[in-house]
Amino acid sequence: MMKHSAKIGYSNERREIQLTVPNGTKTEKLGAILSTVLKQNILSRLPRGCQTCTSGDHFVIREELAELIEVNLEA
Repeated sequence: MMKHSAKIGYSNERREIQLTVPNGTKTEKLGAILSTVLKQNILSRLPRGCQTCTSGDHFVIREELAELIEVNLEA
């Protein structure tokens, strides 16, 4: 069963907004996902400064990886 949540974050170092969608998301669903992100004004909650300052930043959409292995770095 596919999760119905996406993750969005910002990297100051790469000047990049990254939207990670669930594994298996079809391209035709991206419009609805982006619409939800914009309607909920989620981008304004990212710590990235004013829109004018970040207007040239990259916007990357990627699919969550299907297979992940969690590694405990404190062990």
